[in-house]
Amino acid sequence: MYNHIQKIRDYINEHPFQYKLLKNFKLWNQLCSSMDVVEDAELAIDTYLENDLGSGNGEKYLRLYGVLQALFIQQNAVMHLIEALGLRKKLEKHRKLKAIREIRNDSVGHPTKRGNFKSYHFISRPTISKEGFQLMSVYEGGKTKFRDISINSLIEQQRLYLTQELANIIKILEKKRNAHKERFKMSKLVDIFSSVDYYCEKIFENIGKGKHKQPRFASINVKLIQDILREFKTALKRRSVKIDAYLYEPLDYPLSELSLYFRAIENKKRKRINEKTAHIFAFFVREHIVKVREIAQEIDKDYSS
Repeated sequence: MYNHIQKIRDYINEHPFQYKLLKNFKLWNQLCSSMDVVEDAELAIDTYLENDLGSGNGEKYLRLYGVLQALFIQQNAVMHLIEALGLRKKLEKHRKLKAIREIRNDSVGHPTKRGNFKSYHFISRPTISKEGFQLMSVYEGGKTKFRDISINSLIEQQRLYLTQELANIIKILEKKRNAHKERFKMSKLVDIFSSVDYYCEKIFENIGKGKHKQPRFASINVKLIQDILREFKTALKRRSVKIDAYLYEPLDYPLSELSLYFRAIENKKRKRINEKTAHIFAFFVREHIVKVREIAQEIDKDYSS
């Protein structure tokens, strides 16, 4: 159970799943809560199996109530996990799991009045043991039924069926991830940056005034770098890849100022920044865009794997 939940965690923290899931804050939190609760309930069930039931009747009831509630909560958590991922499986209709829920409801969930006066239930105290207990149920018309409830059997069945469901979820996520990667496998993000070094070089060459300076040409190269960044953001969005905005947003301001700088020179107007500041901005753009390109290479590597 723990390994399956960890695999699901690993998948949803990858693209494209995380990007899409985070768009719905409610479902994202439902998914995270569900994964935690599956593990928490499993921990409670493990503890029940590993320890004695206790010597006093109060402790026996407490442990019995606890393990049945843990089974019930764990089922709910898997159901809500499936729902948060947008899958259609209706786990509550599973015959074996539904039977476990009914036993919980009859014995410790709503024993005193089930189904609007349709039945009433009694745990036989002398029969309580770590292995289970006997449940007496009285139905409409006076019919009485005795059932021997095996806790170990309930745990075994639930683990079997829930593990199968979690394994199916993993297969679905793996299939979706592989299909997504295959779609963009041959389209390399790093290719977007193929000419950026040339553009940066031409910006540096044309900073300042002089006979051979071409401010208009430099302004065009600034725009081309801005276009590259826009194309990169669009490509990330198509891939449902989310990276920290600080990796590319710091480039917006220096590129904007360099554009204004070159246009001011071209139109012989007053410049907002001087030549030294323009050099600093150009240097920052050239060095920082290297980091953005490295991220693009890492994403390409991931899609090729």
